[in-house]
Amino acid sequence: MTKGIEEFSCLFDFVPKIPILNLENNTSDITTALNELVVPYNGEITTLKTTKLNELKVKVKKETYLYGIVCDSLVDHEDKHRYMKIISTGIRDSGYIIILEKKDKNIDVIYQLLEEFDYAAVSLIDIFDDFHLIMAKKVHMWGMN
Repeated sequence: MTKGIEEFSCLFDFVPKIPILNLENNTSDITTALNELVVPYNGEITTLKTTKLNELKVKVKKETYLYGIVCDSLVDHEDKHRYMKIISTGIRDSGYIIILEKKDKNIDVIYQLLEEFDYAAVSLIDIFDDFHLIMAKKVHMWGMN
């Protein structure tokens, strides 16, 4: 396991039957590492290899996942807002989102989306050479509007 993957695995609080949503197309190292890490916990990883919004909407189960990992470029997605809405629907309150975005991309739009969808404790973590890793916690915002 590479150093970046080892550090990535430290971001998780592994609990029995940990549910993880993994949206990826080309980052099989992360998927492989996650699958190995959750084995002792009987973890449940749902890996979806599509960016088609209608397909994602059907496959992402509402408030099921403790972690949502977006390895697909959020910055380049044609409908970022709807994509983020689908992902956020699947993450439990107090769950986490982890977004990997290539370092040559402007990640300001990601920060804006995280704020709009009520994520807090946003952290930019530098563990990969080619990717920004942004992690945030989904929070309740009841009574704010």
